[in-house]
Amino acid sequence: MNGEVSSDALTAFAVFAEHLNFTRAAAELHISQPALHVKVAKLARTLDRPLYHRSGRRLVLTPDGEAVARFARDHDERLTRFLGELRATPHTSR
Repeated sequence: MNGEVSSDALTAFAVFAEHLNFTRAAAELHISQPALHVKVAKLARTLDRPLYHRSGRRLVLTPDGEAVARFARDHDERLTRFLGELRATPHTSR
């Protein structure tokens, strides 16, 4: 691996993987399509794996892309659950 994987990149990839369309995924994320493309390309470079390819006019996840998408969805769900639990816990100070 060439660097660290950010939560932001994983979230962006999870949304892209859901849509397999940069325009729709970017709209859902409230970012530009070129910005999303850069995030996905950087993630692929960081992991040193192709995450999707073109099949005719469609985009298709590679097996590595499917694995990253599963991990990214799980990561997002776990983070959301953790933050919800943390917010529900009374604040304690020392």
